[in-house]
Amino acid sequence: MIEIRFTPDSLPPWGAVLGAALAALVTRSVAMGVLAGKPVTRLDAAVVKRLATALQRHGIGSNAGILLAPLVAEPAQTIDAATQRRLEEGLSHLNEALEASATPSAEWPSMREVFGDELLLDLLGVGATSLRRYASGERTTPDDVAARLHWLAMVVADLAGAYNNFGIRRWFERPRSQLQGKSPRQVLGNAWSPDDEAASRVRALASVLSGAQPLAA
Repeated sequence: MIEIRFTPDSLPPWGAVLGAALAALVTRSVAMGVLAGKPVTRLDAAVVKRLATALQRHGIGSNAGILLAPLVAEPAQTIDAATQRRLEEGLSHLNEALEASATPSAEWPSMREVFGDELLLDLLGVGATSLRRYASGERTTPDDVAARLHWLAMVVADLAGAYNNFGIRRWFERPRSQLQGKSPRQVLGNAWSPDDEAASRVRALASVLSGAQPLAA
């Protein structure tokens, strides 16, 4: 997974809401392996162009280039209120499209890099031979495995701003008071589904770190 590190002076004058939505889109795209290449340390026109191309290449947001067009001006320009509202709506749709778009061909290498095969095998409930065949494209990834793999990518996107790969692995294994002293891995159990209540609890806890929702008392 390529590095993502945003600093306050790396954010263009597009407004906090727009900047946060774009940052979420970039982070999710990187976690999914959709946006690959050199580290992303700034939200600028070059990154937006890379992002639009990557999304379209993977069949996500066929109109991404049009939606993101106002953000590719160099140098970055202040955006009027009407255009900002359209962009916020467009970015929301693109984030929803990413959330709904399992992309195993891109997510396998990204998630193997983050978790390593041993932990990934345990989290996904597949055998080593199957993992290698799915990851290489020798066999089509079953829908239930693809759904779990994609869910992991979304959780990694939530955690990426606070943890490196080692920290993300530790996060899954360490007991959490918000999970009644269990680790996220223990809460998930075996043969879990992203639609399970347990998976929802783990995802909610990870979302706190991305600012997607407040931490429940």
